[in-house]
Amino acid sequence: MALILFVSALLLGAAIVWWLRLPLYPFEAVALAIVLGLFGWTWLAFLAALVLPYSLAVPLTVGFSAGISVVLGWDLRRRSQPLWRPLQGGRSGWILWGVASAGTAALLGILFWTHSLVQDSTGVWSAGSTWADFGLHSAIISHLAVFDRMPLDLPVASGTHLTYPFLVDYLSALYLRDGWSLHTSLFVPGVLLAVASCQLLLSFSLRLFGHVGAAVIGLVLVLLIGSAGGLHAAYVDWLHSGRSLLDFLAHLPRDYTVLSAEHGNVTNFLTNALLPQRSILFGLGVGLAVLILLHSVWHPDGRRPDARHASERRYLLVSGTLIGLLPMAHPHTFLMCAAVLAALIVDAGLRLRRLPWDYLAAAVLALGLAAPQLAWQQLANGDGTGGRLRLGWMQSQGESIWGFWWTNFGLMGIFFIVLPFLLLRPAWRQYLIWYLPFLAILVVTQIYAFQPFEYDNLKLIYYVYLMASLFGGFLAVQAYRASRLNLALLLPIVLVVGIPGLLSITHEFQMRYQFASTADVALARWVRANTAPEAVFISTDRPNQPIATLGGRSIVMGYRGWLFNFNVPYQQREAAVDAVLQGHIDDPLVRRFQPDYLAVAANEDSSWTLDRTSLSRLPVAYQNAEWTIYRLTGASAGAKASQESR
Repeated sequence: MALILFVSALLLGAAIVWWLRLPLYPFEAVALAIVLGLFGWTWLAFLAALVLPYSLAVPLTVGFSAGISVVLGWDLRRRSQPLWRPLQGGRSGWILWGVASAGTAALLGILFWTHSLVQDSTGVWSAGSTWADFGLHSAIISHLAVFDRMPLDLPVASGTHLTYPFLVDYLSALYLRDGWSLHTSLFVPGVLLAVASCQLLLSFSLRLFGHVGAAVIGLVLVLLIGSAGGLHAAYVDWLHSGRSLLDFLAHLPRDYTVLSAEHGNVTNFLTNALLPQRSILFGLGVGLAVLILLHSVWHPDGRRPDARHASERRYLLVSGTLIGLLPMAHPHTFLMCAAVLAALIVDAGLRLRRLPWDYLAAAVLALGLAAPQLAWQQLANGDGTGGRLRLGWMQSQGESIWGFWWTNFGLMGIFFIVLPFLLLRPAWRQYLIWYLPFLAILVVTQIYAFQPFEYDNLKLIYYVYLMASLFGGFLAVQAYRASRLNLALLLPIVLVVGIPGLLSITHEFQMRYQFASTADVALARWVRANTAPEAVFISTDRPNQPIATLGGRSIVMGYRGWLFNFNVPYQQREAAVDAVLQGHIDDPLVRRFQPDYLAVAANEDSSWTLDRTSLSRLPVAYQNAEWTIYRLTGASAGAKASQESR
């Protein structure tokens, strides 16, 4: 059944691409079909499941998607075929595109396969930051999959509403529910969306600059984003290691874009965003689709923006729809797309000398669709998202702003500032409109934190890197065309900028972390078979807590770092865990969260105080070599009787 859902989404995407009638590169058409199909289908399934049980919502979504596909693709023979855009460079251009695409697909395929919670006889495995982040994603996926109707609670903080942008996890939950393993449910949409996004990044660069080489350079720079200070840190570590360079590279001691001690916070885009932060998979793909559609109605040749064909109005309205549907998928991409649309509105208004109604209609549509989602995310738990003024992004107290900027951004930081001045050249001035919104985003991220953990501003800063990298590819090609001798300057710059990210990716291939042991898997199997889907467990805050990640049950307190960043108060939850571990199951704080079971690991973190004598009076519901599950519902009388008998 999961395969039927998957194919249904792809057919919907193909029909949408056909209906758009937008001249496309062949690979661009395939990528758009994947992104728009999976995104649109998931939204339809989400809306259906809001009012219907899964048993009705999922078949209805499949049927409705089929109907939409038929309507959008109606009378294929009589309608003219959409025009294919020619790839500049002819045969050599296609060869370069093929090499870049094959290399990217292989890179992403291997990493997504090995990181997406692979299960074997020894347990479940992942690596790097994916190990921690997939604790949240798998908990949401498993929780959404175990109910007959879609729950809207946050499984890592029982009793709170789910406001996290969970749309891509909801898609994986439906696949898990309908027959695919957790690994397949994570891997298939993850790798397809990542590869499709890379293709859309290439095509957007081609639309802007018309050069395959510039597009490939831009893609490489995006994938190699990383803290500039990583190059120096790696050099110092190598000198102190006493090993040969090849041996050091084969056994890298750390990720050289994650520089806590050096205050380097620009982590690699691939290893710390595309792989672990699943919400960006929808966000990046849909965001690039919006940029492509908006570019299709942009006329740098001076044509008045009010002299539009009906197809261009369609592109604008589809852009507005996609922007409006982004908050539940990835709010940071919503902000990026909104900034670009706002810039184009201003640009069109200045050229028209009146209000550009087509653009404004797209903006009104986007805001109308986004408003209820933003209200949900801000108001559902009463505490908002924790935004606040924060000068200097993650600059530490007493740290030089210039030193912080250089450690994090390095040469790319200089390029961010210099680029708009380079684009003032008459031949390039038209491109300013595509960079200025991203420069504004960079400024905002340096003075305002959108969440309690200001690191998450990086999700917006990544987009600044993305656009600047595309322009970097374009300018590199222009410099090479001016003189091939410029290659001697360009290569060292690319190496200095890209080595930290390259080391990060290399390090990712060298890691393998156990996400769940065989005892964890056995516990999760018992939980699914013997407890109700709405059962609540209380335990210490492990990111890979198997009861939530593999069992799909709610826990009173998940990893505190997540709760802090979701602006969910966790102090009382922490106190409840502390009380119950000491046997105080009737403590008012414990009763407030109404846990049904207590999970205690054989080797709990030493920061928690356990009174195993008091816990031994509780009825044991399940036990294996690593876990003991105590039943709390109705346990008070039993514990009291046991104490009296002693």
